[in-house]
Amino acid sequence: MASKKNYLRRSFHITLVVVFLLLLLFFLPRITLFDKTMRRVDVIGDILEKDSMGNVLAELYIDSLQGFVDSMLIEGPVPEVVKLDYKDSIPPGMVAIEDYGDSTGVHREMDKFYRALDEADRRQVRIAVFGDSYIEGDILTSSLRHLLQSKYGGRGPGWVEVSCVSEGFRNTIKNSNSGWEKHHSTDKHGFNTGCQSLASSYFIPGSNATFTLTCQNQNYPETLSYVDEVGVWYDNTNPLTLSLTLNDVNSQTINTHDLSGIQKFITHGDSITKASLHASGSGIVYGMTLDSKTGIIVDNYSVRGSPGVNLEKIPSHFLNAISKYRPYDLIIYEFGLNVASERRKDYSSYTDKFINVIQHMQSYLPDCSFLVFGASDRAKRGGDGNYHTMAGVVSLINYQRKMASDSKVAFWNMRDALGGDGAIASLQKQGMAAKDFTHLNFKGGEHIAKLFFDVLENGKMNYDKRHGK
Repeated sequence: MASKKNYLRRSFHITLVVVFLLLLLFFLPRITLFDKTMRRVDVIGDILEKDSMGNVLAELYIDSLQGFVDSMLIEGPVPEVVKLDYKDSIPPGMVAIEDYGDSTGVHREMDKFYRALDEADRRQVRIAVFGDSYIEGDILTSSLRHLLQSKYGGRGPGWVEVSCVSEGFRNTIKNSNSGWEKHHSTDKHGFNTGCQSLASSYFIPGSNATFTLTCQNQNYPETLSYVDEVGVWYDNTNPLTLSLTLNDVNSQTINTHDLSGIQKFITHGDSITKASLHASGSGIVYGMTLDSKTGIIVDNYSVRGSPGVNLEKIPSHFLNAISKYRPYDLIIYEFGLNVASERRKDYSSYTDKFINVIQHMQSYLPDCSFLVFGASDRAKRGGDGNYHTMAGVVSLINYQRKMASDSKVAFWNMRDALGGDGAIASLQKQGMAAKDFTHLNFKGGEHIAKLFFDVLENGKMNYDKRHGK
């Protein structure tokens, strides 16, 4: 009778070989595919020595060579920009706005906004901030709005679309809605770019759709607990029936029959704390605006994951309506991190597309100042064990500066203002940023808003000095 094979011993040997191969894989360099760096195979990570942040020390040592290579790449190409010849008074340590409206400083892009600030006591001075998830939920913009409104007057959260992904955690307004067919630019199907607003969205009511905004008094109650102006934005090219109720008592039907196309209905009142819109029909509703009659208005237009180039598709008829009903004095673009990758060094294809966005809006808002925020920071741990800005981010910022220079608009280097290389790691350590070393929280947004507010105030001071004020 033939002897039985020892399968247990064979299984043991195979297991040893597999474990050995997995251990060898741990020592291989990280692999990058399509700008995504793969995680290292680590079958014994739970028992290896770690640092105070939970990172495996052996892995840090193995990454040292890669960290050295990254440090060689971090600066990347530096596109040539217009040299600024003017000199402003800038406090030590401040990263000021670079204004490329005129390299000599005679005709500056930001002057249009600084001039408008002098009129804030008698009209609305409007700011639109376009960005990605970095400002989602009114992060950063809520603090900037409060600082500006406290200094120059104004109330209210500004523009609020019917529905968005951040309505559940936005802490500057309470939003409830039901019965809507919702369309956002991030939809995979069914989005019509010809219908979108500045918020890259539009909404069609069902038979009994409701949209209610309620002011809150927990965050910035001095400027957000009530408003005195409510606007409803809609397109009644198709039939639409609308009624608006203020403070649960004052109800009025909005006349949607006399004019066709994009319209704005405005109503005023004392201490408006709640606005409820009831809608039906096949027309489009975009959202409501909650403002004061004078002072600073800051509208947040954030789209998660957006690189911003989709803004070129905002239809002309909507920009015409904005130029007529809600012209802006300052537009800020906060984009970029969604196109940044670790080893990409040339971002000219991206910035060339974004120049079209700037020019598209400039053609409808010639009296508006335009300002580009350089990308913030995205950090990774280097071979020295410290966090450094991802190499591609620095290259991206250089291209964004060149984009501002070519467009003759203004530029602010947000990353340098935060502290430069690996600044987001310092913010994370202080509880101001997420553990992905990319995104802010509200505390971090408040920090950046204060930095930028001081930069604006310094720019306004220099403007006043140049004009003998």
